[in-house]
Amino acid sequence: MGGERPETSVERQSSFAERMATDFDTTLLRNLVWLCIENDGQLTRICDGRAVVSEAADLRQHNQGEDVEYLGRLEAIEATLDWLARQRALELVAQACADCLTDGEAWASNTDPDDGRVGAAQAEARRWLKHHTNEAARVGALEALDQ
Repeated sequence: MGGERPETSVERQSSFAERMATDFDTTLLRNLVWLCIENDGQLTRICDGRAVVSEAADLRQHNQGEDVEYLGRLEAIEATLDWLARQRALELVAQACADCLTDGEAWASNTDPDDGRVGAAQAEARRWLKHHTNEAARVGALEALDQ
């Protein structure tokens, strides 16, 4: 999987970025979430793998029919990769929230150094992390709550 990414993979990753970013009210946190999800290599590979498995399942079904052996296994792998992609996207939201708490001022200074906006973004990030401790723990983002 070198050059071109499958279009469905790119769309899936962008969809995660868009949906999860719009869960936040503050522009700073929205931007951090979007960037983390759009630029994550691990999520890229998971989405690419899902797209390839989906194409393989479609091709197998098209060539050999609905009841072909192993089609169900391919579909189960596709569903597992889809679940894993969502989990990774949530981990990236946790990482973005941690980044907002630890480096919010630096991020904000690049666009709009309004301290009130940073404070609001950090409060929102703190709330999200407190409600998503499993995802935060998987990426070591819980320590940011101590900031």
